[in-house]
Formats: sequence, structure tokens, C-alpha cells
Amino acid sequence: MSRVPKVASQSSKDEKDVPYDFTANDPFDRTTPIRYVLPQLVASADFMQSIRDFQVKADEIAIWFVGQNGFLLKDSSNLLIGIDLYLTDSCAITFALFPFRLNRQLPIFIEPEDLRIDIFVTTHSHQDHADPETIRRMNKAGTIFVGPYDSLRIYRESGIPDSSQRLIHPGQIMDLSATVQMQATFALPTDATDLNHTGVLLDFANGVRFYNTGDTAYAEHLSTLLPSGVDVCTICINGGFRNLAAAQAAVLVNAIQPRVAIPCHYDMMVNNVGSPQMFRAALELAGSTAEFVVLPYYEPWIYQSRNTKDERVKNG
Repeated sequence: MSRVPKVASQSSKDEKDVPYDFTANDPFDRTTPIRYVLPQLVASADFMQSIRDFQVKADEIAIWFVGQNGFLLKDSSNLLIGIDLYLTDSCAITFALFPFRLNRQLPIFIEPEDLRIDIFVTTHSHQDHADPETIRRMNKAGTIFVGPYDSLRIYRESGIPDSSQRLIHPGQIMDLSATVQMQATFALPTDATDLNHTGVLLDFANGVRFYNTGDTAYAEHLSTLLPSGVDVCTICINGGFRNLAAAQAAVLVNAIQPRVAIPCHYDMMVNNVGSPQMFRAALELAGSTAEFVVLPYYEPWIYQSRNTKDERVKNG
């Protein structure tokens, strides 16, 4: 895959550059089959192999977005980190008695059996973040599983040995490898089923800092508890189930001032969608200087260290 230098700001692009209709499925209509917002473009095993084979330069990180709050990140050491990988449709079955559907409307980009990563991180134990079916079915050999207290319960129940688990608390810093350091950040729980929500801050040896909010409710003082000086901020914008809405997410972005703001948690569940374009508008209204980027599916998005001449490039 070739790299094309990023010149124009993503915030200058119009609606046609976000071509997916995330509202196409009626969450209350249980008779009509789910219509995926995009077809499966690459076979699961082939996509996973392309990620493992992808070569990252020393001053870059590569990011793949797999929907909801799911990210895969890779640096030049070939360490592959997964965050909140929801790779099944288990919520539709577990919560089948709800008055609305919780089916996924994105394809399963990587089947759990094909997943091959070094670090598996969950921000909390909700099923669309720490999915027991994904964890049970995946190839666990050699993978380290990191998360807060209740995530470790899910790991144990899903067959992960204690020796492969790492507990992390908000504020705690952990070395994931010689090239990546992780800090669990504060997040405000969205309900009483898990009071151990966290975000994820990854510091790469090349100077790139990546921050994911995880699920978090909003509070006026929240921005004072979040990291600053980050390069890339991925932030939930769906607004449902007490998560950040687009305007609240924009307030936080404006306070922590990342170089790039990327929306997430808006595309997966038919009952709980959000609008990236509303988030873009909210950023503009908040006076944010962050570059707005909507991540593609199936393609790596490349961020280049600010220490280099061309700071941002996107794979094309």
C-alpha cells in the first residue's frame, strides 16, 4: 500500500467524504434483515495477514479502525496492539429481550479465530468492548491481556490464564514493550454495571502520543482529568447510554488540544449511532484547532511524528 502525503485538512471536506448511512437500519424493526453499511471487502484471514505484513516506518504509527471503539495500532517494531476489539455480533444475542435491536451493522472485519495480536487492551468490561465471545474464540497464544479490574474478570471467565493478564488502574503507567508505554486514563462510568472505566494513552518511542477516551460520561470538570499534549485523540461521540455526545466531545477536544481528533463509537450498533459530521460542526463551533479525521475501514491510517517535516500522511 502506498503512502500519500496529507496536505489539505480533513475538516475542509464535505459530506460526500463520509459515504456511509449509519441510520439505514430501524432498531425497532425485528423483521427486516440488517443491512450492512458497507460490504465485506476483504476476507478475514487476508485482512489480518495484511495488517501483520504492513511495514511501519520508524517515525510513524499505523492505525486500523474496526468500528465502535475498536482500534489496531502498530509501530515500526511490529508490535500490534488491539483496543476494545468487538469481533462478533454477541450483543444482539445477549440483549435479545431489549425492546430494540443491538445488532452490528458493520461486517466482522476479522474473525476472532484469525486475530493475531501482541497486546489486547480493554477500557472496561461492557460487552461491546470486552467481548467474551471474541476473547474465547481468538488465538490467545503469546497475547498479553491488559485492562482494569472488571475486564480481568471477563478475561478469567473467557479462559485467559492469570500469567497472561495485566491489571491497570487510572493513572498507572505500564511498559507494553521497549517501544510503547501505556497509561490508563480517567473515564467517568456510564452506569453501575462497571465502575472501572478507563481511557488509554499510548506513548510510542518515536514521540507519537495516541489517546482513546474509552466510554465516558460527561462532567464539567472532566477535561481537567484527561491527558493533554497528545497527537491523536479518538473520542466517543454517540451520545447514547450516557456516552459523550458530539458537542460534549468537542468541548473536551478543545480543552485537551490534540493535533488530530477522530470520532468513534458511532457506527456499529443499529440502536446507537452518531454523526461524524455533527462532531465536525461541533469542533468548529467550539473553536478547536484540531484536525478532524474520519478513519476509513479496511485501510491503515498513518500518523507521522511531529518531529518530521511532513507531520501527517494518510495511506491511499
